[in-house]
Amino acid sequence: MAVAVEAAPYVVLDDEYRVVETSWAADAGVGPHCGENLLDYFPGSRPLFLPYLEEAQRTRRIVEFAQYFEGHVAEVRIVPDASGLTLVWEPLCTLDVLTMDGLRESLRHALDTLRAREDALHREVVRSSLRVVEGGR
Repeated sequence: MAVAVEAAPYVVLDDEYRVVETSWAADAGVGPHCGENLLDYFPGSRPLFLPYLEEAQRTRRIVEFAQYFEGHVAEVRIVPDASGLTLVWEPLCTLDVLTMDGLRESLRHALDTLRAREDALHREVVRSSLRVVEGGR
């Protein structure tokens, strides 16, 4: 069973990283490669994603990270389950490499987006660590 936010692209992989299912949002890019190893048909993806895939497989815990790949920055979540791994990603921004001004602006936007995500994560960690202490007289 896939774990995903509605309309978010996701891919379900077996234990050998072969694509066994895709969401409609990921189908155009990944669907034609069903049955193939995900890392084999995306050149350059192996060193970027394999350590995270192996960590999720080894620890059986959810692994989350931000990644730049092929001009896009995305927040990636790998969810292990009994049938394999589900990769869910949320595109954050695309780098504009057509002009230097476009590149500068898109890099600025990417960094601002990542900082905002990091701040939100920090707030959530702090919020979850707070405990109510009842005082009495």
